[in-house]
Amino acid sequence: MGEFAADVGKWADKALVEFNELRKAVILELFSSVILDTPVLSGRLRGNWQIASTILKGELKVTDPDGRETIIKVQDHLNGEKLTRDNVTYLTNNLPYAYRIEYDGWSHTKAPAGMVRKNFIRVSNNLKRKIA
Repeated sequence: MGEFAADVGKWADKALVEFNELRKAVILELFSSVILDTPVLSGRLRGNWQIASTILKGELKVTDPDGRETIIKVQDHLNGEKLTRDNVTYLTNNLPYAYRIEYDGWSHTKAPAGMVRKNFIRVSNNLKRKIA
């Protein structure tokens, strides 16, 4: 019985690692898409996407017109996470007009379907197709 339990334990450990790699890939795809679909005037809105294991408050004094630096922050955060069963990762943007662009059509020519909603639906549908 001890050998069977050890085999199950090894399988569970491997499954957790594989799940976490999939989780990181999905988060990177989703968050990168949100960042790149964020309309750009000065790059301040793109630069204010913040990733953390808690919901962050406050605004950044950062501009990132092409989104590259913000996506690197996403990658760095994901690479630095400790492997647990309870990982939660948040992407927040606290600029007051982020909500208005997402929901109120403030940027109807550049983001008519928002930034977050359309990417969440797309990534969710892609993931469902892959695991079905």
